[in-house]
Amino acid sequence: MTETTYAARTNNAFVLTETATVAELIYQGATENDIRRQVLVEDLFQLRSQLSRERALQTILKRLNQVPESYVKLIATGNIDIRRYTILFLILQEHRLLRELIAEILLDKIKAFDYIVTAANLRAFFEGKQEQSETVAAWSDSTYKKVMSSTVQVLVNAGLLEVNSRRGNYEIRSLPIPSVLRQQLLNDGFGHYLPLMLDI
Repeated sequence: MTETTYAARTNNAFVLTETATVAELIYQGATENDIRRQVLVEDLFQLRSQLSRERALQTILKRLNQVPESYVKLIATGNIDIRRYTILFLILQEHRLLRELIAEILLDKIKAFDYIVTAANLRAFFEGKQEQSETVAAWSDSTYKKVMSSTVQVLVNAGLLEVNSRRGNYEIRSLPIPSVLRQQLLNDGFGHYLPLMLDI
């Protein structure tokens, strides 16, 4: 289900390795109780804090439970690119601010053949959202900064942005979506997500 409201997403943004681990367990037939035991009791994620384990697992299970099993299989059995782009798709479904950042900044830049996202571009985007949305305007300064940082970090982790040599700047990287994932998205009626993954 695509999120229509803004949510203050600050933790466990990408968790690629952990998501792949859980997807593999699900694909092998592990129950949710089995997975919870391995993550929370046996510390499968190698996270010291019990709270960090619980948060990461909750994020991952929510994402994996909202899509058909075919996407779990792609993450469980795919190469690193398939895993990374499939997780990006899962995050895009739940992250309105991320979808809008890509649509309003990255895609506009690409259309203008400008592949550098500056700190000023990002600041203007997030300040604009504060002005447009009562929800975003109500966030505390620390929450606002964390959301801004974690939203951009998703794009870096997904490979759509690369840190530029100039401080605070990023370079847009538009790489081909793995064909198996691209076809799955089209088959399932999720083709409108492809531009947001810079498949243009």
